[in-house]
Amino acid sequence: MTSPTVLTDREIGLARLAAHGLVRPQDVAPEDVVRALGAVQAQDLPGALVSVGLRRSRGSDGLRQAFDDGRIVRTWPMRGTLHLVPAEELREWLAVLGPRTVASTAARRRALGIDERLDAARETALAALRHGPQPRARLHAAWEEAGLLGEPGRAYHLMLALHLDATLCMGPLTADARDQLVVPVADWVPAAGEGAAGAGTGGPPPVVERWVRRYLRGHGPVSVADAARWAALPQSAVRAALTGMDGVVAVHDRGGRELWCAPEVLGGPAPGDRRAAGVFLLPPFDEYVLGYGDRSHVLAPAHATRIVPGGNGVFKPTLVAGGRIVGTWARVRGAGGAELALDPFGELSPARRRAAERAFARLPAL
Repeated sequence: MTSPTVLTDREIGLARLAAHGLVRPQDVAPEDVVRALGAVQAQDLPGALVSVGLRRSRGSDGLRQAFDDGRIVRTWPMRGTLHLVPAEELREWLAVLGPRTVASTAARRRALGIDERLDAARETALAALRHGPQPRARLHAAWEEAGLLGEPGRAYHLMLALHLDATLCMGPLTADARDQLVVPVADWVPAAGEGAAGAGTGGPPPVVERWVRRYLRGHGPVSVADAARWAALPQSAVRAALTGMDGVVAVHDRGGRELWCAPEVLGGPAPGDRRAAGVFLLPPFDEYVLGYGDRSHVLAPAHATRIVPGGNGVFKPTLVAGGRIVGTWARVRGAGGAELALDPFGELSPARRRAAERAFARLPAL
């Protein structure tokens, strides 16, 4: 029996950069980037837009149109966190994973009286949306006028509940691209065929196999635990999806842990690939960081609190070099306009600083 390939942390980091499409971005549509990753973390919408643009050779060109045309939407498909998803798969995500989020938020829903207000909130929201896509604040105001709020957190949880049951989603970008307008799913996203998310015989639903495959290929090398955490699924469901799956291979890290990835990322980039080993500036909450429960292959545990100070869930933009997260960065106002401020974890060579400045100048922007 052939021994599994063993990868160093550096090789894992470089392979992940390639799997993410960051090393050599392709000429693909924005929704294809989202589809290839499975979903894109998007509680910080401007950062999510940069994440998609970084993975395309055309950057942000055509990105707004993908939202305005209804090809990409934003919702809470898993882990109670906003993500970008391909519009045609919205109902599948919610049908399979929505109930898990509902269950995890059940106590808060009961405390806020969400379920007994939900039908009225749905009717009020859809009435407001007859005039076209609306900002969230407009729906909040309509609920206030209808006497449905009055308690802190109620507006958020009503919005969450109506996204989870596929009544609403976030569609077109606002003028400043810092938020989206809310739309009715029934009008905005054409219905898929019957049974798209249904279970096959004796295995996980086909959609789960598709998500697992995309995650392994778009984020690998990754562990089963990482895949389960990302998709908010039991590890048993991920292992069942892996059974007989082609197009992915198993490798090991230096600690003997089994990881899975697409075979092509093992053939390149090589450890000496200058582009892969170069400098990348990633926005907050990028999938290269947030797409993993265990980040130790690319981030020294001693520096973990530097990217999310205080463990408050607010992640800083990250500086990646040589396949590892080596610092954070920020956009600051200077005399000549926006400037790059670097906060490396250690010594950063002049060459890498210059590369970071070039990466800053190339960041996609709407």
